[in-house]
Amino acid sequence: MFKIIAIVFLLLVPIRWIYVVDKGKCNGCGNCLAHCPQGALTMMGPDAYIDPELCDGCGNCVHFCPRDAIFQEWYTGIEEEESVGESISFSCNPVTGASVTILGLYPQAQVMIIDQSGRIVVQDNADCRGEYLLDMSDKPEGAYLVVSDNRISTFTSI
Repeated sequence: MFKIIAIVFLLLVPIRWIYVVDKGKCNGCGNCLAHCPQGALTMMGPDAYIDPELCDGCGNCVHFCPRDAIFQEWYTGIEEEESVGESISFSCNPVTGASVTILGLYPQAQVMIIDQSGRIVVQDNADCRGEYLLDMSDKPEGAYLVVSDNRISTFTSI
């Protein structure tokens, strides 16, 4: 069986959940504005906008959106358009094979692989060399987050 191995280096980038507005679904009703305890929601033109620096990921706004235009995503503080040498975007490292080798871990460090819905799909330890081989044959396509000892990285399985 042909096996493609993708190398994923872990970064020292903080990550947290925030909420964003889907401009295609938002009708600008403003129902969500008054329900953000951090004041992260404002109107930007005809649509609501959530300031990612102010959003703490509480999700109060989601319950007041009649069009389900607010959704959760990972936030690292690095915009996709920004050119930062150490960032890895979902589109730059697709995995098409049956496994992924994660390098750059501390030996025996705990490794968590999290899917985009926030569900932990794997929780295990790295080997004595600081590597972890992840079998992707039973995992669905999509973006995954790798978390270990305050280091993170991402990869996309296609």
